[in-house]
Amino acid sequence: MSRVPAAVLVLLFNLLLCFRLVAQEDSGWRISPEKINLQMGDDRALQALDDSAQELHGAQWSVDRPDLADLREEGNLAVLHAKAVGTVVVSATLNGEMRFREIKIWSALRALPPGTTNWGLHPIGREIGDLPAVPTPDGPTVYSLEQTAAGDSYLRADREDGIQVWTWLMPEKTSDVELVCGDWMGGALISANRGDSFTLYTVGKDGKLRWQHEFAGVRKGHAYNLQHLVHILSQSLDGTVTHLTGLDEESGVQKFELTLPASHEKLVNVGHQGVQVVCTSKSATNPLRSVVSHLMVNMDGYAYVAFSQNDWTLTSKSCTAGSVLDPHELSFVRDEKLLLWQVHPDGTYRSSVVETTKITQTLSAPVSSAFPTGAIVTDNMNGTLVPVGFSHVRLPENLTDPADEYVYRVDEEGEVVYKYPLPKYEGRLNDEMVIGNDDVAFATRGGTLIAFNVRTGKDLWRWDSNTPEISVFAALANGDCAVQTPTALVEVGNGTKPKELLKGKAMMGWQGQMFRKHN
Repeated sequence: MSRVPAAVLVLLFNLLLCFRLVAQEDSGWRISPEKINLQMGDDRALQALDDSAQELHGAQWSVDRPDLADLREEGNLAVLHAKAVGTVVVSATLNGEMRFREIKIWSALRALPPGTTNWGLHPIGREIGDLPAVPTPDGPTVYSLEQTAAGDSYLRADREDGIQVWTWLMPEKTSDVELVCGDWMGGALISANRGDSFTLYTVGKDGKLRWQHEFAGVRKGHAYNLQHLVHILSQSLDGTVTHLTGLDEESGVQKFELTLPASHEKLVNVGHQGVQVVCTSKSATNPLRSVVSHLMVNMDGYAYVAFSQNDWTLTSKSCTAGSVLDPHELSFVRDEKLLLWQVHPDGTYRSSVVETTKITQTLSAPVSSAFPTGAIVTDNMNGTLVPVGFSHVRLPENLTDPADEYVYRVDEEGEVVYKYPLPKYEGRLNDEMVIGNDDVAFATRGGTLIAFNVRTGKDLWRWDSNTPEISVFAALANGDCAVQTPTALVEVGNGTKPKELLKGKAMMGWQGQMFRKHN
């Protein structure tokens, strides 16, 4: 049997060692970030993170091709400086174990090829959401919320270059967790939702819990103003009681709590028995569900919310107790309002009537009632745009027909300027609007993008996507609109062919680039 040269044995041993270490790459700890692509002249910071994304200290760093890149240590980080085109392998040694990260260096003479990642992060668990942090001098750039199979929820704060600044573990375990938004102080708001209540957590830009506050019911909306007041809209599970709460953004101290006017049904000598109405000897008043919009802080610094307030009275002139009543003989009095509240920082408010109905009819006549469909945005003139639907119900069977929908513009004095009709649609309601340049507003219904003049309510143009549903993503500087379709993010303008911006679902944009987590 011939002998294998010692040099070959050493080479084979090194290759096997490399393969073993690569196999360990996802076990225990790793070099972060990953999927790195650089251009000549770029610097890229690196760190060591464990499986819970906790930073590890004391690693020794090296690079296999000093002719392509220099490596220096700055505190707990290693910083790679790209010098020439090629591929380098950076290694970190910690407690006798090694990890590797392959990094590709491109020419600086041209842009990176489309679809090339700048960097990515290894997941802690299931990704729940990402959002940009409000820029602050010493704060993170982006937040991400992830949940492990064990139910632990982690908030991660990362710099623009992919270096993790800190992680925060939520003190409770619940399957329904949401990364709501960033606050004006550079922190993040998280909602832990349960069946009959929810808790809001505010984590500061330093990774420490600033405050937490528990609410009954479900969260319907939120809005911050520049005076560091956060408004929270909450509603009981049955939709009959709605509160608007103002909290100090920094401390979480409650500044005010408002209860929106409730809706009621008054029954005079009648009662419900399934879809039938029967005669009784008693009268009763029952709460009705109120429909509320989202919350918005306008350019004037006030918070705005729209909601329905309905008062119904159902009665019969004369009847025999226990008998089933004919709907044609029942008097149905409807006093209905769609209100818009302008809420001031001290908890006072101005109430404006957007739509009202006061009518007496029989129970058999069709009922058309106004309600906010969800969105509420500024008109860029200290007024508001409120999408409104009109339901069509045939009582007492509660048979419904498709609703008619409009956008109401309400000026800064609380007066309705116009109501702009929206097209009929099928599919899910993606109730979002954005305001572009030259007084152009964009809205979507079903698979249609609608552009209209925000000052006058004049129809400008529409685009049929030929898909079941789309949603507005952003107004663009050139006057076009970025629209999310089921398969891509596209740019749409008047009379132009839609241009694809990004395949799949756009997660967020910041500094002109699309940030994506890479698993």
